Amino acid sequence: MIIRLLAFATGALMLATLLAFGGRWSWACELLVNFRTHFAMALGLVLVTAAVTRHWMIAGFAALGLVLNAWSLQDAFIEPRAAPAAADARPVRVVSFNVNVGNADSARIASYLDSLSPDVVVLEEVTAANAERLGSLLTRLPHRHAGMWGVVIFSRWPLIPTRRIAPEGSFLRAPVDVDLGDRRLRLHALHLHWPLVPKSAEIRNSQLMWLGRELAACEGACIAVGDFNTTPWSSHFRGLVKVSGHQDCAAGRGLLPTWPSGLPAFLRIRIDHCLASADVSVADVRVGDSVGSDHLATINDLLVGKPHK
Repeated sequence: MIIRLLAFATGALMLATLLAFGGRWSWACELLVNFRTHFAMALGLVLVTAAVTRHWMIAGFAALGLVLNAWSLQDAFIEPRAAPAAADARPVRVVSFNVNVGNADSARIASYLDSLSPDVVVLEEVTAANAERLGSLLTRLPHRHAGMWGVVIFSRWPLIPTRRIAPEGSFLRAPVDVDLGDRRLRLHALHLHWPLVPKSAEIRNSQLMWLGRELAACEGACIAVGDFNTTPWSSHFRGLVKVSGHQDCAAGRGLLPTWPSGLPAFLRIRIDHCLASADVSVADVRVGDSVGSDHLATINDLLVGKPHK
């Protein structure tokens, strides 16, 4: 019975691992990509069990599957080589948080955000009524800009709206410039489509391609933050990073899972991201609290350089 269970588990996990490599071409395979960490943990457990019970063939296949998944996860643990921050770089703390459309505890959310001492806050799934309540509570962030899909930006610094963009027929909010006085930070605050049905996944993939082109054309200090509804292991997300020329702010800092908050940390996945251009250095990224949401907040400590002359 043990041999059969181990063999079945290994076969199922290996099949899922291999199918996940087809995520670029298949919606179903793309969903499997999100569970790379789960596959790795399960295969590690199978490997230990098979080794203890001396079922070496099963252990060998489990080890192969573990290596394949670990290879896909390596970017989370290997910090990319980056240029040092400029001596005159300005520290800016950007908090991104999908508060959940059903979470109406504005006072608790505002109190938590205020405790983080942010410079800019990007919130997703905020109703118009909650945006008004939060605006009255976040007195240290007097500047506000609202976009599509319940995306709202609060800032210590003036926000200068730019053009509205509608990629592939699906509206996303326009980027804004955060006016830091002697420099500006171009901010894309996003909430992309969820990928749980094929049509919505197709829209999200189009949004990711559009965002890659938009960021590639962005000059100076630029960032994109929000709920991307995809994990870093996705080929579509990796394509976004490659096309944009931006860095994944969390790369090399561990898994940093953000959703769903109701599960233990080792079962969560990271779908909330920050991308930054070469003129923005990353000092730190960490995961915060859920404050009644199904997401955890992310705190991104950035260093914004002056524009090149």
